[in-house]
Amino acid sequence: MAFFRRIITATLAAGLLGVGPSHASEQKERLLFDVMFGGLHVADVVVAMDQSADSYQSSLTMRSRGVLDWIQNFKADMKSQGGFITTAAPIRTVPNIYSRAWSNPEVASEMTMRFDPVTGLGQGQERLFNPVTGVDLKPEDMPWNNRRPIMPVPDHLRAGAVDPIAAFVAARRQMLESGQKEVRVPIYDGRRRYDIISTIGQSRTYTIKDQPRELTPVTSRMEPVFGFEPDGEDRMRESSGTTLFTSDERFVPVQIILGNDLFSSVMNLVAECNTDPLPCDTFGQTQQQKPETN
Repeated sequence: MAFFRRIITATLAAGLLGVGPSHASEQKERLLFDVMFGGLHVADVVVAMDQSADSYQSSLTMRSRGVLDWIQNFKADMKSQGGFITTAAPIRTVPNIYSRAWSNPEVASEMTMRFDPVTGLGQGQERLFNPVTGVDLKPEDMPWNNRRPIMPVPDHLRAGAVDPIAAFVAARRQMLESGQKEVRVPIYDGRRRYDIISTIGQSRTYTIKDQPRELTPVTSRMEPVFGFEPDGEDRMRESSGTTLFTSDERFVPVQIILGNDLFSSVMNLVAECNTDPLPCDTFGQTQQQKPETN
């Protein structure tokens, strides 16, 4: 399960959710990615975004695949919705509600976080439970907490911080509309506080799956602020992501490279479901479950 938690964190750090042209008043995207680790197909990810000039709805859904699906059977769903304050400079992204759910055979989590419209303070409620029995589990008993007391993030660090999905909507819009080459966005995920620093590079030709394409790189790194164990802080600082976006006005991610010295994976865009909805419609289904096509 820790493997997939790192995949999700690194995916968000790479800015996967920053899709859609900066000047469009309205755009919808639904994109399917595979996740490769050590040459194995270990997961699929669907990213969806519906953005207008003054509001957004975005989501990320992950399902384990292949051998790891038999071992972990991991599922994760994240959603965020909110708006933009277009009179601010730079434009501010203001989330209203964020939800996150994940599960494996032994542990499941459901969390909803709402944001105060005046102060921007995020307040989340999380439930940990056994997905088979439904019995509640204690946060301090989770293996990633090392059985140390869990300190809540202080209000002054949460105020103004956005959820993980809203962070990448915000970073992308700031970079493309303000011309900034580097953007730092504060994030509160319901348990921890950290910053994402994203830097946009120069477009050039990359070869992806033997096909040359003109792409724009965006590199991202994470800076822990509060709520991390010392070794967790080190892993976060060592982790980075590079996303290669198309250099056209849609700015669609084509490849995402994630990892650190101990962990590395590659995600590739395999379907744009606005054009052909079937790959996303059958996402997460086994071959036996998928409808037959002529």
